[in-house]
Amino acid sequence: MQKTVRHYLSYLKYFGPGAVVACMTIGAGDIVLAPRIGAWAVPLYSALWIITFAMITKGLTAYLATRYSLLSGEHIMTLFSRVRPYGWVNIFSLITGFLLLPFLIATFLTILGNVITVFTGVGDFIIWGVSLGLAIAFFGFISSYKIIEKIQLVFVIFLSFGAIIAVAVVKPDWFAMLKALFTPQVPTVASWVTAEDIVAFPVMLQLAAIYGTMHGTYADFTAYIAWWRLRVHEKKVALKSEIMTGVKIDLLISFIIVAIFMVAFLAAGVVILGENHLVPNGVDLISTQQSIYAVISPFVGNILYPIAMVGVIAGSIYAGMDALPRTIKAWIDPLSTRAKKVSFKRFQGYIVLYLLVTSVPLMFIQKPIILMTIYLLLTGVFGVWLLGWGALWANQKQLPKEQRLGKAKFTLFVISNIAVTVFMVLIFVL
Repeated sequence: MQKTVRHYLSYLKYFGPGAVVACMTIGAGDIVLAPRIGAWAVPLYSALWIITFAMITKGLTAYLATRYSLLSGEHIMTLFSRVRPYGWVNIFSLITGFLLLPFLIATFLTILGNVITVFTGVGDFIIWGVSLGLAIAFFGFISSYKIIEKIQLVFVIFLSFGAIIAVAVVKPDWFAMLKALFTPQVPTVASWVTAEDIVAFPVMLQLAAIYGTMHGTYADFTAYIAWWRLRVHEKKVALKSEIMTGVKIDLLISFIIVAIFMVAFLAAGVVILGENHLVPNGVDLISTQQSIYAVISPFVGNILYPIAMVGVIAGSIYAGMDALPRTIKAWIDPLSTRAKKVSFKRFQGYIVLYLLVTSVPLMFIQKPIILMTIYLLLTGVFGVWLLGWGALWANQKQLPKEQRLGKAKFTLFVISNIAVTVFMVLIFVL
């Protein structure tokens, strides 16, 4: 028995790329969107099921896309570049990426700047956000992927414990939470809510934003695949190898961590905000939660919460400094031999500079929730939906017969993709 346990524990050495994605995606969506929807959703905890739904469908999509890339020895985006008309998937990804990624960075910088101004009472959020963003970007630029992975491994452990402590502190209804995690339903907006950005937007659209932020977007999965290919030195991997099991373990652990964090903040929204009839905007949400946490526990509210908020956003930006350039490079390399010859560090410098220059003007909009929702709907829902069907096609049509999915697994992935398709239709219908 001891040998068996040790054998399974040995797979923990593969937990790395998933930790980076987890830290990168545990960010603005978790600390802003999750508590808000927890506050206004009726019945209580009725939005929790979207976390379970995202965990299953996105986990399957991420695995399927990574599976093809490791078995074939090429990034799935290289395959997509050969889909006729040649390169259209990559070109579409590049256009949407260059247009939408600045919205994501602007959201992170806005909330980071606001967190600092709320807790220090000093300075302007734009100056704080840009200054700290530049510092984090520089640190990310001089770091190698191995360093980033090690730092995020430590960071994600602390985030997990912090999320568990947060749930324990607010003392939610555990039975209601467990039931809601497995009960799909469309919640309604509580009668006391008057916030225009909640009342005026369809509930399904707001659920879609939660789905989109849960463990990343199409762009994040592109980076995830690139990190795994980096680990195997861009070589083919055998179907029944330890590496393929390692991918499953890596994804499972990272998705569980993100789910725990999302559940914790959504529960905090129910208990802290909902019971006090509060649904403030992204800036006020942080200060409101901090003040109520302080009443429950001065140590948690005045010390742990501020540190955690800064850490969450800073960690997302830090991981993104490697992830976003790696994502864009995976999109553009199959289209241009000239771009492929550019070293990653040089390419990273170009992309980081572009993102900083384009995101700063967006900070003046001061609407982080709107910026987030736009980005998450298009890349976290629609983009993941496309990747799910594309990855299924890649595994069943482009791999040798002996490496394709069996009937049972194929059926599972088809059901998952159909479920996401239905979810997308409901976003526009309901």
